[in-house]
Amino acid sequence: RLLISQHFSKVNDIKSRAGGKPWDKIDSKLRWDVLMYMLHLADISNPAKNSPMLELWTDRCLDEFFAQGDQERKLGLTISPNCDRNETKKPESQIGFINFVVKPAYEVLSGIIPMVGENILPIIENNLMYWEDQKGR
Repeated sequence: RLLISQHFSKVNDIKSRAGGKPWDKIDSKLRWDVLMYMLHLADISNPAKNSPMLELWTDRCLDEFFAQGDQERKLGLTISPNCDRNETKKPESQIGFINFVVKPAYEVLSGIIPMVGENILPIIENNLMYWEDQKGR
């Protein structure tokens, strides 16, 4: 898995080397890097899924994060962001994840594969609005 700190450098790398270039204009080495980038995006694709998969996978991911936070608390460590079941608010965690991690990464991919912008970015936008609506509840 790609660590979140590596995520941002990978997004910037793909953006600088392939952003806005059509697939058929990208050399084979860079295509491989874009394919690896797409594999990473699949790993963080929860906000790119329609309901009810969105909610199901959000809960599964947060369960995993909370289990990590429970272990960190048990070991006396600082609890990682979004891993404290007593403090993390689901809508806010998802809004931040979409705005700062998922959406910018998929926007880069849409510059290479326009159908991503046509088909996936609208789902991400709808899910962002869903979580914004849930925040007020």
